Amino acid sequence: MGLFPLRKVTASFIGVFIIGVVVGWLNATNLANTKFAGFLNRTNDPVSMVNRINQKYITEYQLTPEEQARIAPLTKEMAQHLYQLRHQFGTDIIATLDEYHQKVAEQMTPEQREVYAKANEDRKNRMVSLLLADPATSNQSQK
Repeated sequence: MGLFPLRKVTASFIGVFIIGVVVGWLNATNLANTKFAGFLNRTNDPVSMVNRINQKYITEYQLTPEEQARIAPLTKEMAQHLYQLRHQFGTDIIATLDEYHQKVAEQMTPEQREVYAKANEDRKNRMVSLLLADPATSNQSQK
């Protein structure tokens, strides 16, 4: 009878610990998803990227207008290159997922394949909106 309260206290501590881990994991996941999606949304447009970079350079490094004018072409070129890399990254990710989802679907029954295809289409739409900036390219990648 003396062990019962000890077991109850131990189980309570373990339960509180598990709840803390789950809540911490959910908060960390939500924060990471929000930050990542926010970053990707801010890089959808090379022009806005150039504006943000220029503003950062001006405020953090106190650039004069002449200095800013000298680096403006480099900033524009850098932003365009980063935009192209980001877009290619999104295209490659979606193509890879499509390829492997097709291979996995081939191993399923027709009923499973139907459910799997629907889930993958929903995921793909979210990935396209997150990774690919312009809708015209998104439509091309879905073909």
